[in-house]
Amino acid sequence: MNSPINAISAPILPAAGPADAPGVPAPVTPAAPAAPAAPAASAPPDPVPRIRSTLRDGVLAVGLAGEFDVLTCAPLRDLLAEGAAAGARRLVLDAALVTFCDSALLDVLDAWTRSKRSWETSATSRSLRLLLDLDARVRPRPAGRERVGP
Repeated sequence: MNSPINAISAPILPAAGPADAPGVPAPVTPAAPAAPAAPAASAPPDPVPRIRSTLRDGVLAVGLAGEFDVLTCAPLRDLLAEGAAAGARRLVLDAALVTFCDSALLDVLDAWTRSKRSWETSATSRSLRLLLDLDARVRPRPAGRERVGP
């Protein structure tokens, strides 16, 4: 997991063909000028939490997107428990697409390290980076809890 999972938030665009193709109506010019459409980049991020994972050679690679708080961390907690039961000893977290996270995500990661497992990040979002920096200032990092990447 050297790069963020961009496919999680990729928009689904309608299929388009050439304007002069049969069956494709010609563009209609509105009588009154319409308000300019907001660019796709300024659309609010999707808050629905999404999790992707793979387990190989004792390494559980997890990609996160969306918001992670006390109400939405349960599936991640269950996934990590299943990974640990399947023999995962190391967690690599791709959190580049996390739009919001709070101490509930830290609690899930701390539970992982309390079982003598290590974790690191391959990519972080601004919100996770701020949370990890604040956590590092408030309490010392336990051994095995390293942040690798941006």
